[in-house]
Amino acid sequence: MKALKKIPAVLLVIAVILTAIFLAGRYGWKLGGFRACQGAGITSVEVSGKAVHITGFYPGSFPEGFCGYYAREQGGKLYVGFRFSSLFGFFETGDFTVGVSVPHFALIAVSAAHRFRQSP
Repeated sequence: MKALKKIPAVLLVIAVILTAIFLAGRYGWKLGGFRACQGAGITSVEVSGKAVHITGFYPGSFPEGFCGYYAREQGGKLYVGFRFSSLFGFFETGDFTVGVSVPHFALIAVSAAHRFRQSP
């Protein structure tokens, strides 16, 4: 009889532990900042209003799901890193579109740098 009372508690503890592992894998990488970011294929960068819109994909052959991005403005420049996960590749594709809000003076620098990179 005592064993039957312990089973729900054990199942609940296991569910909480698995949920914590899942959330740590999905969102915990942001604690590492740019050290946790990976390379990404960027297809377009558009500057509009108060944001920079970046579209891209995971460049590898094995599908890895897009987990998110880490962005920081420093010295008038916008730095953006991306993170992918093979665990989530079965649920999502590696394609992404993100909008990063930045101050106006950083938008000018990003726009100028993007035009410079695009010119032949």
